[in-house]
Amino acid sequence: MTSESYGSITTNSLYAAVEDIPTSVEATTDCSTLVTSLVNLTNEMHLSVDYHNAMVLHCGVCNTILGDSLEVCGEEKHLNSIICLRVTKDVVVKNDMEFRLDGHMAGCTYNALNCSGCHCFVGVVLHSTPRHLSALRNLFLLQKENINCYILRNGAMVRASSLNFDQSTICKSIKELKQEMSVLAEKLTILERRLKKMDFDG
Repeated sequence: MTSESYGSITTNSLYAAVEDIPTSVEATTDCSTLVTSLVNLTNEMHLSVDYHNAMVLHCGVCNTILGDSLEVCGEEKHLNSIICLRVTKDVVVKNDMEFRLDGHMAGCTYNALNCSGCHCFVGVVLHSTPRHLSALRNLFLLQKENINCYILRNGAMVRASSLNFDQSTICKSIKELKQEMSVLAEKLTILERRLKKMDFDG
């Protein structure tokens, strides 16, 4: 899996920054802690992938491929949506921002997602949301009723609405991972400032 971007910080840039920090007893200890935390986070994300039950997500109307289960990080039952980190280029993000006044998405601004093959509605990307939906911002929410799933293990095509995409076995939620990465980035910034001061005083 490629490194994920959290704000302006990526795991690759964090590793690179750690390698560039001058050597000292305190710095080495702090850097080792940062690297260990990053490795543990990466391992947890890899362990959460279920290759045995992998499936491909298709448009329910024209069967255009929209994504796969390796990019799925759960489902939102109230919105009847599959939560995806990435989708294929055949998922078209509409330019017009929309606002919902009622329902489970009341108070949300979002862009609709359409299938490039048949132009039907397949989901949304939330931007501004109430607090209880904040973890879903900027993720791809594919509507289960508009998605078919091709299960690689047995070659069956089934409706997404008949499947459970709950990722309760994942060690940390995507929101928790982002928060921990943010904390690590802040610690790294503090460490860099401390080392620059040491170099200046020396």
